[in-house]
Amino acid sequence: MRREQKGCGIAVASRVLAIDFQWLMALMVTLMSHLNRLSGRFLPARVYARWTWAVRFGLLAVPLVLLLAGGLVLYLTPNRYESTAKFEYVGQRSPRVAAALLKSRNVIDLVSSQLGLRERLHLDFETLAELITSNMDVRVDEATGLIELKVTNTQKDLARDLAAELPKALEHYEKSVTTAAVQLRIDAIKRSLDELEEGVSEKQKALRRLIEVRGPHAPDTIPQLDLDVARGAWEYAQQRVFDRQAQLADAQRELSDLGHWVVIHTQPQISQAPVGKNFDESLGALILQGMGAGLAVAL
Repeated sequence: MRREQKGCGIAVASRVLAIDFQWLMALMVTLMSHLNRLSGRFLPARVYARWTWAVRFGLLAVPLVLLLAGGLVLYLTPNRYESTAKFEYVGQRSPRVAAALLKSRNVIDLVSSQLGLRERLHLDFETLAELITSNMDVRVDEATGLIELKVTNTQKDLARDLAAELPKALEHYEKSVTTAAVQLRIDAIKRSLDELEEGVSEKQKALRRLIEVRGPHAPDTIPQLDLDVARGAWEYAQQRVFDRQAQLADAQRELSDLGHWVVIHTQPQISQAPVGKNFDESLGALILQGMGAGLAVAL
């Protein structure tokens, strides 16, 4: 977005300055035509002729200088290459949130580690993160939900590597977050299960003591009621243990098969043609338009 705004600003400025330059040339032509009529009346003919050729030489020299400067600017501007990846996000988040995560520090750190970018480019993390995010364009197709990722870089292979690795890093990040959440749930279930098993053991011991004292079937109603209550409490606690064990098994199965969050539709390729040198949005457009106006006046 920043590059698009900068390009639009340069394009507008180039057109405005070129128009102003052309108006200035037209004004000078008008002045020269008026001075031609005034030659011999206010200016000696020789002085006027010398001044006219000096102005024409200046109008011819300035565009040539501008031409050389424009060519130098365009020559020194490094070629930029673009690689595009299209993928579908199938996680719990919305596609727009997933697209925003591509520019998060966590995802960029994963990409940097995977590709060894700090050693490869000799940059610190802050500079590297700014470099990646400023050369990344992410768009979401509202109709299909597909995410289009475009990465530009002066190195064509690096542009392709970043476009290919960013969706993988997004999936790796989502997997790590989900794994941590499931592992926390498993730890909580295990703690609850330990407490329930201790409770089952205590209730079983209490039931055994009652059976030893009163027998498995007490002849009186009240002792038998105590036995039924103790037996019911032990069975209920045991059922809770079984439920927790089932929850633990489900969580462990979920942890072993977390699934996927990203489905790649278009693999990025190494670009063979440079992009980013849009003539209408470059300084060369301003220089060459000014040169054309100057040459028209000079000739």
